[in-house]
Amino acid sequence: MKNRNIIIAFFMLGTLSVQAQTFKETFDANSLEWTECAYESNSGTAVIDGGKMTITSKGENKGLGVALTLLSGVQTKVGRNTFFETHCYAPLDVQKPFKIRTHVNIEKLASDRMTGLVFNYKDGGNFYCFAFNDEMVCFNRYVDNVVVGQIQQGVKWADKKKVDQEWELISDGQVLTFIVDGMQILKVRYMPLEYSGFGFYTFGKQELAIDDVEFIQL
Repeated sequence: MKNRNIIIAFFMLGTLSVQAQTFKETFDANSLEWTECAYESNSGTAVIDGGKMTITSKGENKGLGVALTLLSGVQTKVGRNTFFETHCYAPLDVQKPFKIRTHVNIEKLASDRMTGLVFNYKDGGNFYCFAFNDEMVCFNRYVDNVVVGQIQQGVKWADKKKVDQEWELISDGQVLTFIVDGMQILKVRYMPLEYSGFGFYTFGKQELAIDDVEFIQL
C-alpha cells in the first residue's frame, strides 16, 4: 500500500508539472495585463471584451508607404503612429524552447494592410516582429524604432478569403518558426531572445480579433 501511495504521489506531481508548463489566455479577464487602448489614439485601439481582444489600426496613407518600404528591405525609422501593437509579458522562459499558439480572425488579407506577432518585446521601439499580407511575410528586428534587420519571402495562400486562422510561434532555442494554419511561412535562425514581451501587430487599415493565446514551455 505504501509503495502504491508513492507511485500515485509521483503521478500527481508529474501531472501538475505538465499543467504548469501551459497557460491559456481566454480574455475572460485581463490577467496578463495586456496593453489596452479603448479610445482611438494616433494609430488605433485595443479592447478586451466578450472573451476576445480586438485591435484596430487606422490605416493612414503614410502608413502604407512605410509598409511598402519595410517590405523592400530598406533600413527605415518608424514612428509610433505607423503601426499599432498590444502586448503582455508572457509566462515563459524565452531562453528555453517554447510554443505560442493563438486563434485569430483577420478583417481582410490585402496588399495595403498587414498583421502579425510582436515578440522579444522590450519596449515600443525594440522588438521582433513577424508580419504578413496577402502576398508576403517578413521578419523585422526593431532597435530604437529603426528596422535594423529583415527577412522576407513570398507566400502562396491556399485561400486568401479565409480570415479565421491559427498562428504558431515556435522557438527551439536556435530557430524561430512562424506557422499559419499548419503551414510554415517563415523560419529565422540565430535571433537570440531576451525579453518575454509578446503581442499582436496591425499595419494599415486592419482589424484583428484574438480568441485565445496558449503559452507552452516545451
